[in-house]
Amino acid sequence: MKKVILIVFTTILLVGCSLSNTPSRRVEELFKKYQTLDSGVVDNLELITESLPELKTSKHKESYTKIMKTQYSDLKYTIKDEEIDGDEAVVKVDISVYDYYKIQRDANEYLESHHDEFLKDDVYDESMFLEYKLDKMKDASDRVEYTLEIKLIKENDKWEVVEFDKDTLDKIHGTYNYKRD
Repeated sequence: MKKVILIVFTTILLVGCSLSNTPSRRVEELFKKYQTLDSGVVDNLELITESLPELKTSKHKESYTKIMKTQYSDLKYTIKDEEIDGDEAVVKVDISVYDYYKIQRDANEYLESHHDEFLKDDVYDESMFLEYKLDKMKDASDRVEYTLEIKLIKENDKWEVVEFDKDTLDKIHGTYNYKRD
């Protein structure tokens, strides 16, 4: 009887482990890390924030980081398809994120017709405009949807997500320029 229980338990364990090691499952785990603000995701966000040249002050960087954390935690996704070819795979995922691109575009248009609102001592103050833009992003409610193709490779019998390209990351951040000419 103990042998039967051991065999059943081992089978369940092996099947369970193999089900969690699929490309779709790995992508799902990744997006859950975004939604739960996993420390690795937040650390990566802080590196991205530090590299943005338009964020000159620590106040701007903190504000932008908070906005992106909201984006991550409110990210919605649905895994649509999985294609495996040997040790490579592509998982198609529909995501819905806040449309920060539209807010930034609208803010830039606003600047063109209201330039005088961002003057300090008759000189354009880039910091004032950035604060205006960040305030608009904090109040975002419009969303945009994208279909992502997440690439994975199998290394040592484990599926690993390939680092995102700039367009994929911009889509997750909601800053992707979908109005390209």
